[in-house]
Amino acid sequence: MWGRLFGLLGKEFAQMLRDPVVLFLIFWLTTIEVAMCAMAVGMDVKNLPLGIIDHDRSEASRAFAEELTSADTFVLSAAPGSEREAEAMLRRGDLAAMVEIPPDFGARIAAGRRASVGVIIDGADANVASRARAYVIEMTARFAQARTMGAMPSHGGVEPSVRVQYNPDLTNTRFVALSMIAQAGFMLAILLPAAGMVREKQNGTLEQIRVTPIRPHELFLGKILPPIIVATGSLFPSLLIVRLLGVPMNGDLATFLVLNLLMLVAAVSIGIFIGATTATLQQALLTSFFGLFPLLFLSGSITPLESMPDWLQTAVEASPLRHGIEIVSSLFLKGAGFDELWPHAAALASIAAPLFLASWLLFKRQW
Repeated sequence: MWGRLFGLLGKEFAQMLRDPVVLFLIFWLTTIEVAMCAMAVGMDVKNLPLGIIDHDRSEASRAFAEELTSADTFVLSAAPGSEREAEAMLRRGDLAAMVEIPPDFGARIAAGRRASVGVIIDGADANVASRARAYVIEMTARFAQARTMGAMPSHGGVEPSVRVQYNPDLTNTRFVALSMIAQAGFMLAILLPAAGMVREKQNGTLEQIRVTPIRPHELFLGKILPPIIVATGSLFPSLLIVRLLGVPMNGDLATFLVLNLLMLVAAVSIGIFIGATTATLQQALLTSFFGLFPLLFLSGSITPLESMPDWLQTAVEASPLRHGIEIVSSLFLKGAGFDELWPHAAALASIAAPLFLASWLLFKRQW
């Protein structure tokens, strides 16, 4: 048995290494795509073109304009002469936001009275608009506090002391990079066994294997072990990429590898199931992507799970990728261990077991 199994494993690895498309897919998903998505897909808003209409032209208005552009969120791109001109620039896409400072802005601040400014934000992209609005509110509050020397109203008030744990600078790059590690391994673990199964059918080698002494369980193991080994090995280039991006590793690497293995087993079972139910490579790829995209979008990496409907939140718990992303982000950023992550490990085991059994039964039936 062991001789036949090692022979099958050697054949699978040889087929993968001889296929330049598979090698390029592995390299692309685990390195270039992780880096590109981490740097480009993040929700952090930077360098938004800002227009300021300053009707006051006082020291206070200039200081307020400098406050708005002091961080890398806004870049002063224009000084329109009127609101109509600014709105035309917003329609053309030349500006993402416009701030109008009234003529009595400096005088009202000097007199200790409330001063208001007008803000118009391009809301075509709701995510960018909501963050731009939050930045304007935050910077305006910071400017007002500096001008009043941090004094509280005479009738009293509440001043929060906020401390952000695990990601102090609130950059989204770290989370995107970590979620891409889980997504890359998940996609490889589905595509590689599905493509391997279909390749045997198209080349006619599956019929030849059936007349050999190879048993069904030996061929099944020969199909699932190489993708799991390759997907696990592909984690290390991804770990190097996220390290170069400044993502800390606060958890235990061994715990990460063990828990990630559970996700890969579930993903490989999906790939075997797809490979057993399709006849051509095109069918396998289309079926894989048909299931992959909903799982990617509903994994919590793009939209918070809490913002989804209750029934969808319950359904997403059956996705291995949802738990895989939670494990990766908690291990890296929070330094969580098995004591905190065992519910996700139990969920992955309960997902992987029936998927693995269904794949084996379908595979054995076709054998």
